[in-house]
Amino acid sequence: MLPQPIFNNRALSESFYQALVNRFHHSLNLATQTLLGECSYGMAPSPTGVKTFLIIAPSRLIAEQLVQEIHSILQRVSTLMAGVGQVAVCIAPPQEMVNRLNASEKPEPSPKVPPSHMACKIFPIPSEVDQETY
Repeated sequence: MLPQPIFNNRALSESFYQALVNRFHHSLNLATQTLLGECSYGMAPSPTGVKTFLIIAPSRLIAEQLVQEIHSILQRVSTLMAGVGQVAVCIAPPQEMVNRLNASEKPEPSPKVPPSHMACKIFPIPSEVDQETY
């Protein structure tokens, strides 16, 4: 019997991605680290299959400040996350607003923000960023 690939192990995959996000976070300047400390992260394919690194900001202000730092964010993602083709800076509405929007749809409030309630700006990683040396 052949052994199962280790990446079928969810705990190991989560640990790997957490270490990757920590390394990304600590590789940026202190001001950007502070902004990112307020955010959540994720990985998902785009509708066309491009692997996307999601940065989910809790407010529009934080998202706008992250957009001002997008060049350094794209550089670090390109360096640390092989295969990621774009970065999305998203805004998640406050949970109270999500609960109000969902009140008519289902009786129980959802602990997560549905994607239909988020707004994102997507930044492709340019090929010249991929080839820069750090």
